[in-house]
Amino acid sequence: MSDRSTTTSADDAAPHGAVPILLVDDDESKRLALKSVLAPLGYHVVEADSGTAALRCLMENDFAVILLDVRMPIMDGFETAALIRLRRQSEMTPIIFITANQAGEIGPDRYAQGAVDFIAAPIDVDELRAKVSVFGSLFVQAETVAARAREVQRSADQLRLLTETAPIGIFQTDAENRYTYTNARWAEITGVPSATAIGQEWHVLIDDERQAEVVEEYTESSDKSEFTSRLERPVPGSSSPQVLLIHSKALLGDHGVVTGWVGTLADITAEAGVEAAMAEARDQARAASMLKSEFLANMSHEIRTPMNGVIGLTELLLETDLDEHQREFAQTLSNSGESLMTVINGILDFSKIETGTLEVENIELNVQQLVDDVVDLLVPSAKSKGLDLMAILDRSVPAVVSGDPNRLRQVLTNLAGNAIKFTHSGEVVIRVSATRAAGSATVLRFELTDTGVGIAPDKLAVIFEPFTQADTSTTREYGGTGLGLAISSQLVTLMRGEVGTSSELGTGSTFWFTVKVQALADEGAVERWSPDSDLDGVRILVVDGSETHRFILSDYLTRWGMVVEIADSAAAAWAALHRAADEGGPVAVTLVDQSMHRLNGVSLATAIHTDSTLATCVVLMTHEGGSVDLGELEAGASLSKPIHREDLRASLRRALDLETPIAQATPGGAHAARAEPAIGRLLVAEDNLINQMVAVAILSNAGYLVETARNGAEAVRAAAAQEYDAILMDCHMPQMNGYQATAAIRRQEGARHHTPIIALTAGARGEDRARCLAEGMDEYLSKPVRKAPLLEMVRHSMRSGTAELSTS
Repeated sequence: MSDRSTTTSADDAAPHGAVPILLVDDDESKRLALKSVLAPLGYHVVEADSGTAALRCLMENDFAVILLDVRMPIMDGFETAALIRLRRQSEMTPIIFITANQAGEIGPDRYAQGAVDFIAAPIDVDELRAKVSVFGSLFVQAETVAARAREVQRSADQLRLLTETAPIGIFQTDAENRYTYTNARWAEITGVPSATAIGQEWHVLIDDERQAEVVEEYTESSDKSEFTSRLERPVPGSSSPQVLLIHSKALLGDHGVVTGWVGTLADITAEAGVEAAMAEARDQARAASMLKSEFLANMSHEIRTPMNGVIGLTELLLETDLDEHQREFAQTLSNSGESLMTVINGILDFSKIETGTLEVENIELNVQQLVDDVVDLLVPSAKSKGLDLMAILDRSVPAVVSGDPNRLRQVLTNLAGNAIKFTHSGEVVIRVSATRAAGSATVLRFELTDTGVGIAPDKLAVIFEPFTQADTSTTREYGGTGLGLAISSQLVTLMRGEVGTSSELGTGSTFWFTVKVQALADEGAVERWSPDSDLDGVRILVVDGSETHRFILSDYLTRWGMVVEIADSAAAAWAALHRAADEGGPVAVTLVDQSMHRLNGVSLATAIHTDSTLATCVVLMTHEGGSVDLGELEAGASLSKPIHREDLRASLRRALDLETPIAQATPGGAHAARAEPAIGRLLVAEDNLINQMVAVAILSNAGYLVETARNGAEAVRAAAAQEYDAILMDCHMPQMNGYQATAAIRRQEGARHHTPIIALTAGARGEDRARCLAEGMDEYLSKPVRKAPLLEMVRHSMRSGTAELSTS
C-alpha cells in the first residue's frame, strides 16, 4: 500500500466548534465504515491511510481522540503510537486501538506503548460512539480551559505591561506589609531597586518619626480598608524635601481578613511647590485686596464727610429764596455733588464685588413701584434733553416678588441713565416681562431701548468690562468712569441673572438683563389689573404723538375694561370724536397729550369744549413740572407725565365724577402724600461741626427740638440727663466713639426704656451697617445725609420707639 494520506489540508480544516477525530487505517472500506458509524456524532473525521500519514496530520492539528488500526504495513499501530507519544504536542492525545481481537494481541505492555483503550472487531457501534463521545467532551472542555488560560495570560501580560510602563509607582504587599511587587516607576521614585524592595517592610522609605505619624493617621481613619498619606523624605544636598503621595487599598480574603495591600506612589514634589507658591500668591492677593478695600473704605469715609456738608447745605440752600442765577448755581453745585457721590459709590461697589464681599438681599418688592421710582428719578434728566422716558410692564409680571430692590434699582437706574446720556432725541423705553422658571421661580427680563448714537460692533464685546467706554478718545463727548456697566453686570450675576446688549450705530441700543425672583401672593394685584366696574365699557380716546406712549396707555385702559380708540394727531382726534358722536356712541373721555405737533393739546382741549356737539371730558397730560390752567376745561383734569397706572385711574375717576375713591397702589410711593412730621426732642452726636450744622438745620426746619453733643461721652451724659425721642449717633468721634456711647446708653437704660439710636456714618459698606446694628443701634444712614431719607428714618424710629413703649 502506498504511503499516501487522505488527510485534510488547510482548506479541509475542521469547522469552528467541530470536534476533530483522527481515523488511521490502511483499509479504505474500513475507514468509510467507521466514518459512517461516527457521522451521527457530528464530529469532524480526518482520515490517514498509514502511520506516516497520521504523524503528518498530528503536526498540523490537535485531535480529541485517535482511532488507530493495529495491523498496518510498513509501520503498525504500536509503532505509530510510540512515535505519537514522543511528540510533546500529542503525548496526551487519547489513542484507541482497533484490532481483530487475536489472542494476546493487546496486553498490558501495549497500554504502556500509548493506548488508552481498544475496540475489537467486530466493532460494537454503540461502544465506539460512547468512547469517542467521552473523549470528544473532554477535548471540548480542555479547549475551553485552554482558551480561558490563554485569555488570563493575555490579561496578565497586559497588566504587567501597564504596571511596568505606568507613570506612577505601583506596589503590592503581603499580610505582614512586606513588599511582594514594585514596578519600575516605584523604584525610580524611591531609589530602591525592585529586587531590593521585595521582602522589605513598607516603611523602608521613611524614618521612624514619620512612620509613627502614618500609623497614627491610619489608626484614626474611619475606613481601614483604604488609606492615603502624604510623606516627605529628605533629599541629600537639598533643603527641600521630596513629597510623596501614597494611596493603598486592602486585599481582603475569606471572612474579610486582610491578605495584603495594593497601592500607588506618586512624586508630587513639583506640584507641592506650585501649590505652596499659589497659596503664598493667594494670601498676598487677599492681603492686597483687603488693603485696597480698606483704603477705598477709608477714602470713601474721608470724602463722604465733607460731601455731607456740600450736599446737605446745598439742599438746604435750594429751599431758600434765591434769584434765577443763584438757583442755577446752587442746582449745578447739587448735581455735581451727586455726580461725585455716584463715582465714589461705584468705585466702592466695584471693590466689594472684586473682593466677594458684596451680598444681595432677598426681600419683598413691588415691581411696578420700583420701575416707577426709577422713571421718576430720571425723568428730569430725560426732559432736559427733550426725551420721552417710558416704562411698559407686561401682564405676565407678578405684582410682588422677593429679591433685592436696592440692587435691582441700581442696575435699572444705571442702564436707563446711560441710555439717556447717549440719546440726543427720541425716547428711552423700559420694558419688563416675566417667564416661569423651575419650581416657583420667576425670571424677570428688563429691556432698555433707546434711539441714541449706538455702539460700534468692536466695542460690544468689551462694553461690560471695567473702566471701558465706547468712546475712549481724548475728545470724547460723554463722561463717566466706565464702571457703571461692569458693576451692573456683576450685580446681575449675583442676582442669578444674565446681561447683554445689541446695538446699531446711528440707530440706538437695547440693553437687557434678567434676574431670578420668587413671585409672592398679592391680594391687591388682582384688583389692580381686573376690570373696574365703574370704567368698564366707558369709551375713551387717547391722543398722543408717541406710538409707545399710546401703546402703554391703551394697555392700562383695556385692562380696566374701557373701550379704547387712539389718534396720533389733533386732526385725527377731531375726526374720531365727531365720527363717534354722529354714530350715537360719543367718546366719554379724551386723554390728550399737551405737546402735540401743529395743534397743541391745550388748543385741542379748548376746541373740544367749545364744540357743543361733543360731550366728552378732557384729561390733559402735561410734562413734569409743567402747569396748565384748567379753568376753561370745566370738568377736565390734568395728569403729569410720566403716567403711573394708579394716577391715571384716579384722574379718570375724577374726570368722570365717580364718587368711590381708589387707593394708591403702594403707600409711601412717589406720588403718595406724606403726613406732617411729628414734633419731638432729638440729640445729634457729631464731632464735625459742618455735619452737625447740616443735621441740625434739616431737623430744626422740620419742627424738631434738636440738641447736640461733640463726642460720645457728651452724648452719654446728655442721654442720662434727658429722655430723647431719638438719638442720631456718629460712629467715629473722639474720647468715646459711637459704638461705645451706644453700649453705655443701653446699659443706662436697662429694661425700663429704649431710645431709638440712628447711626450716622461715612462708612457705606454692608459690614458697616451690620456692625452698627450688632452694637445696639436701631437704624443706619450713610453719609452724605439727604433731607427726605433722614426725616423718614427719624419718623420711623420714633414710631417704632412709641410702639415698643406701649407694649412694654
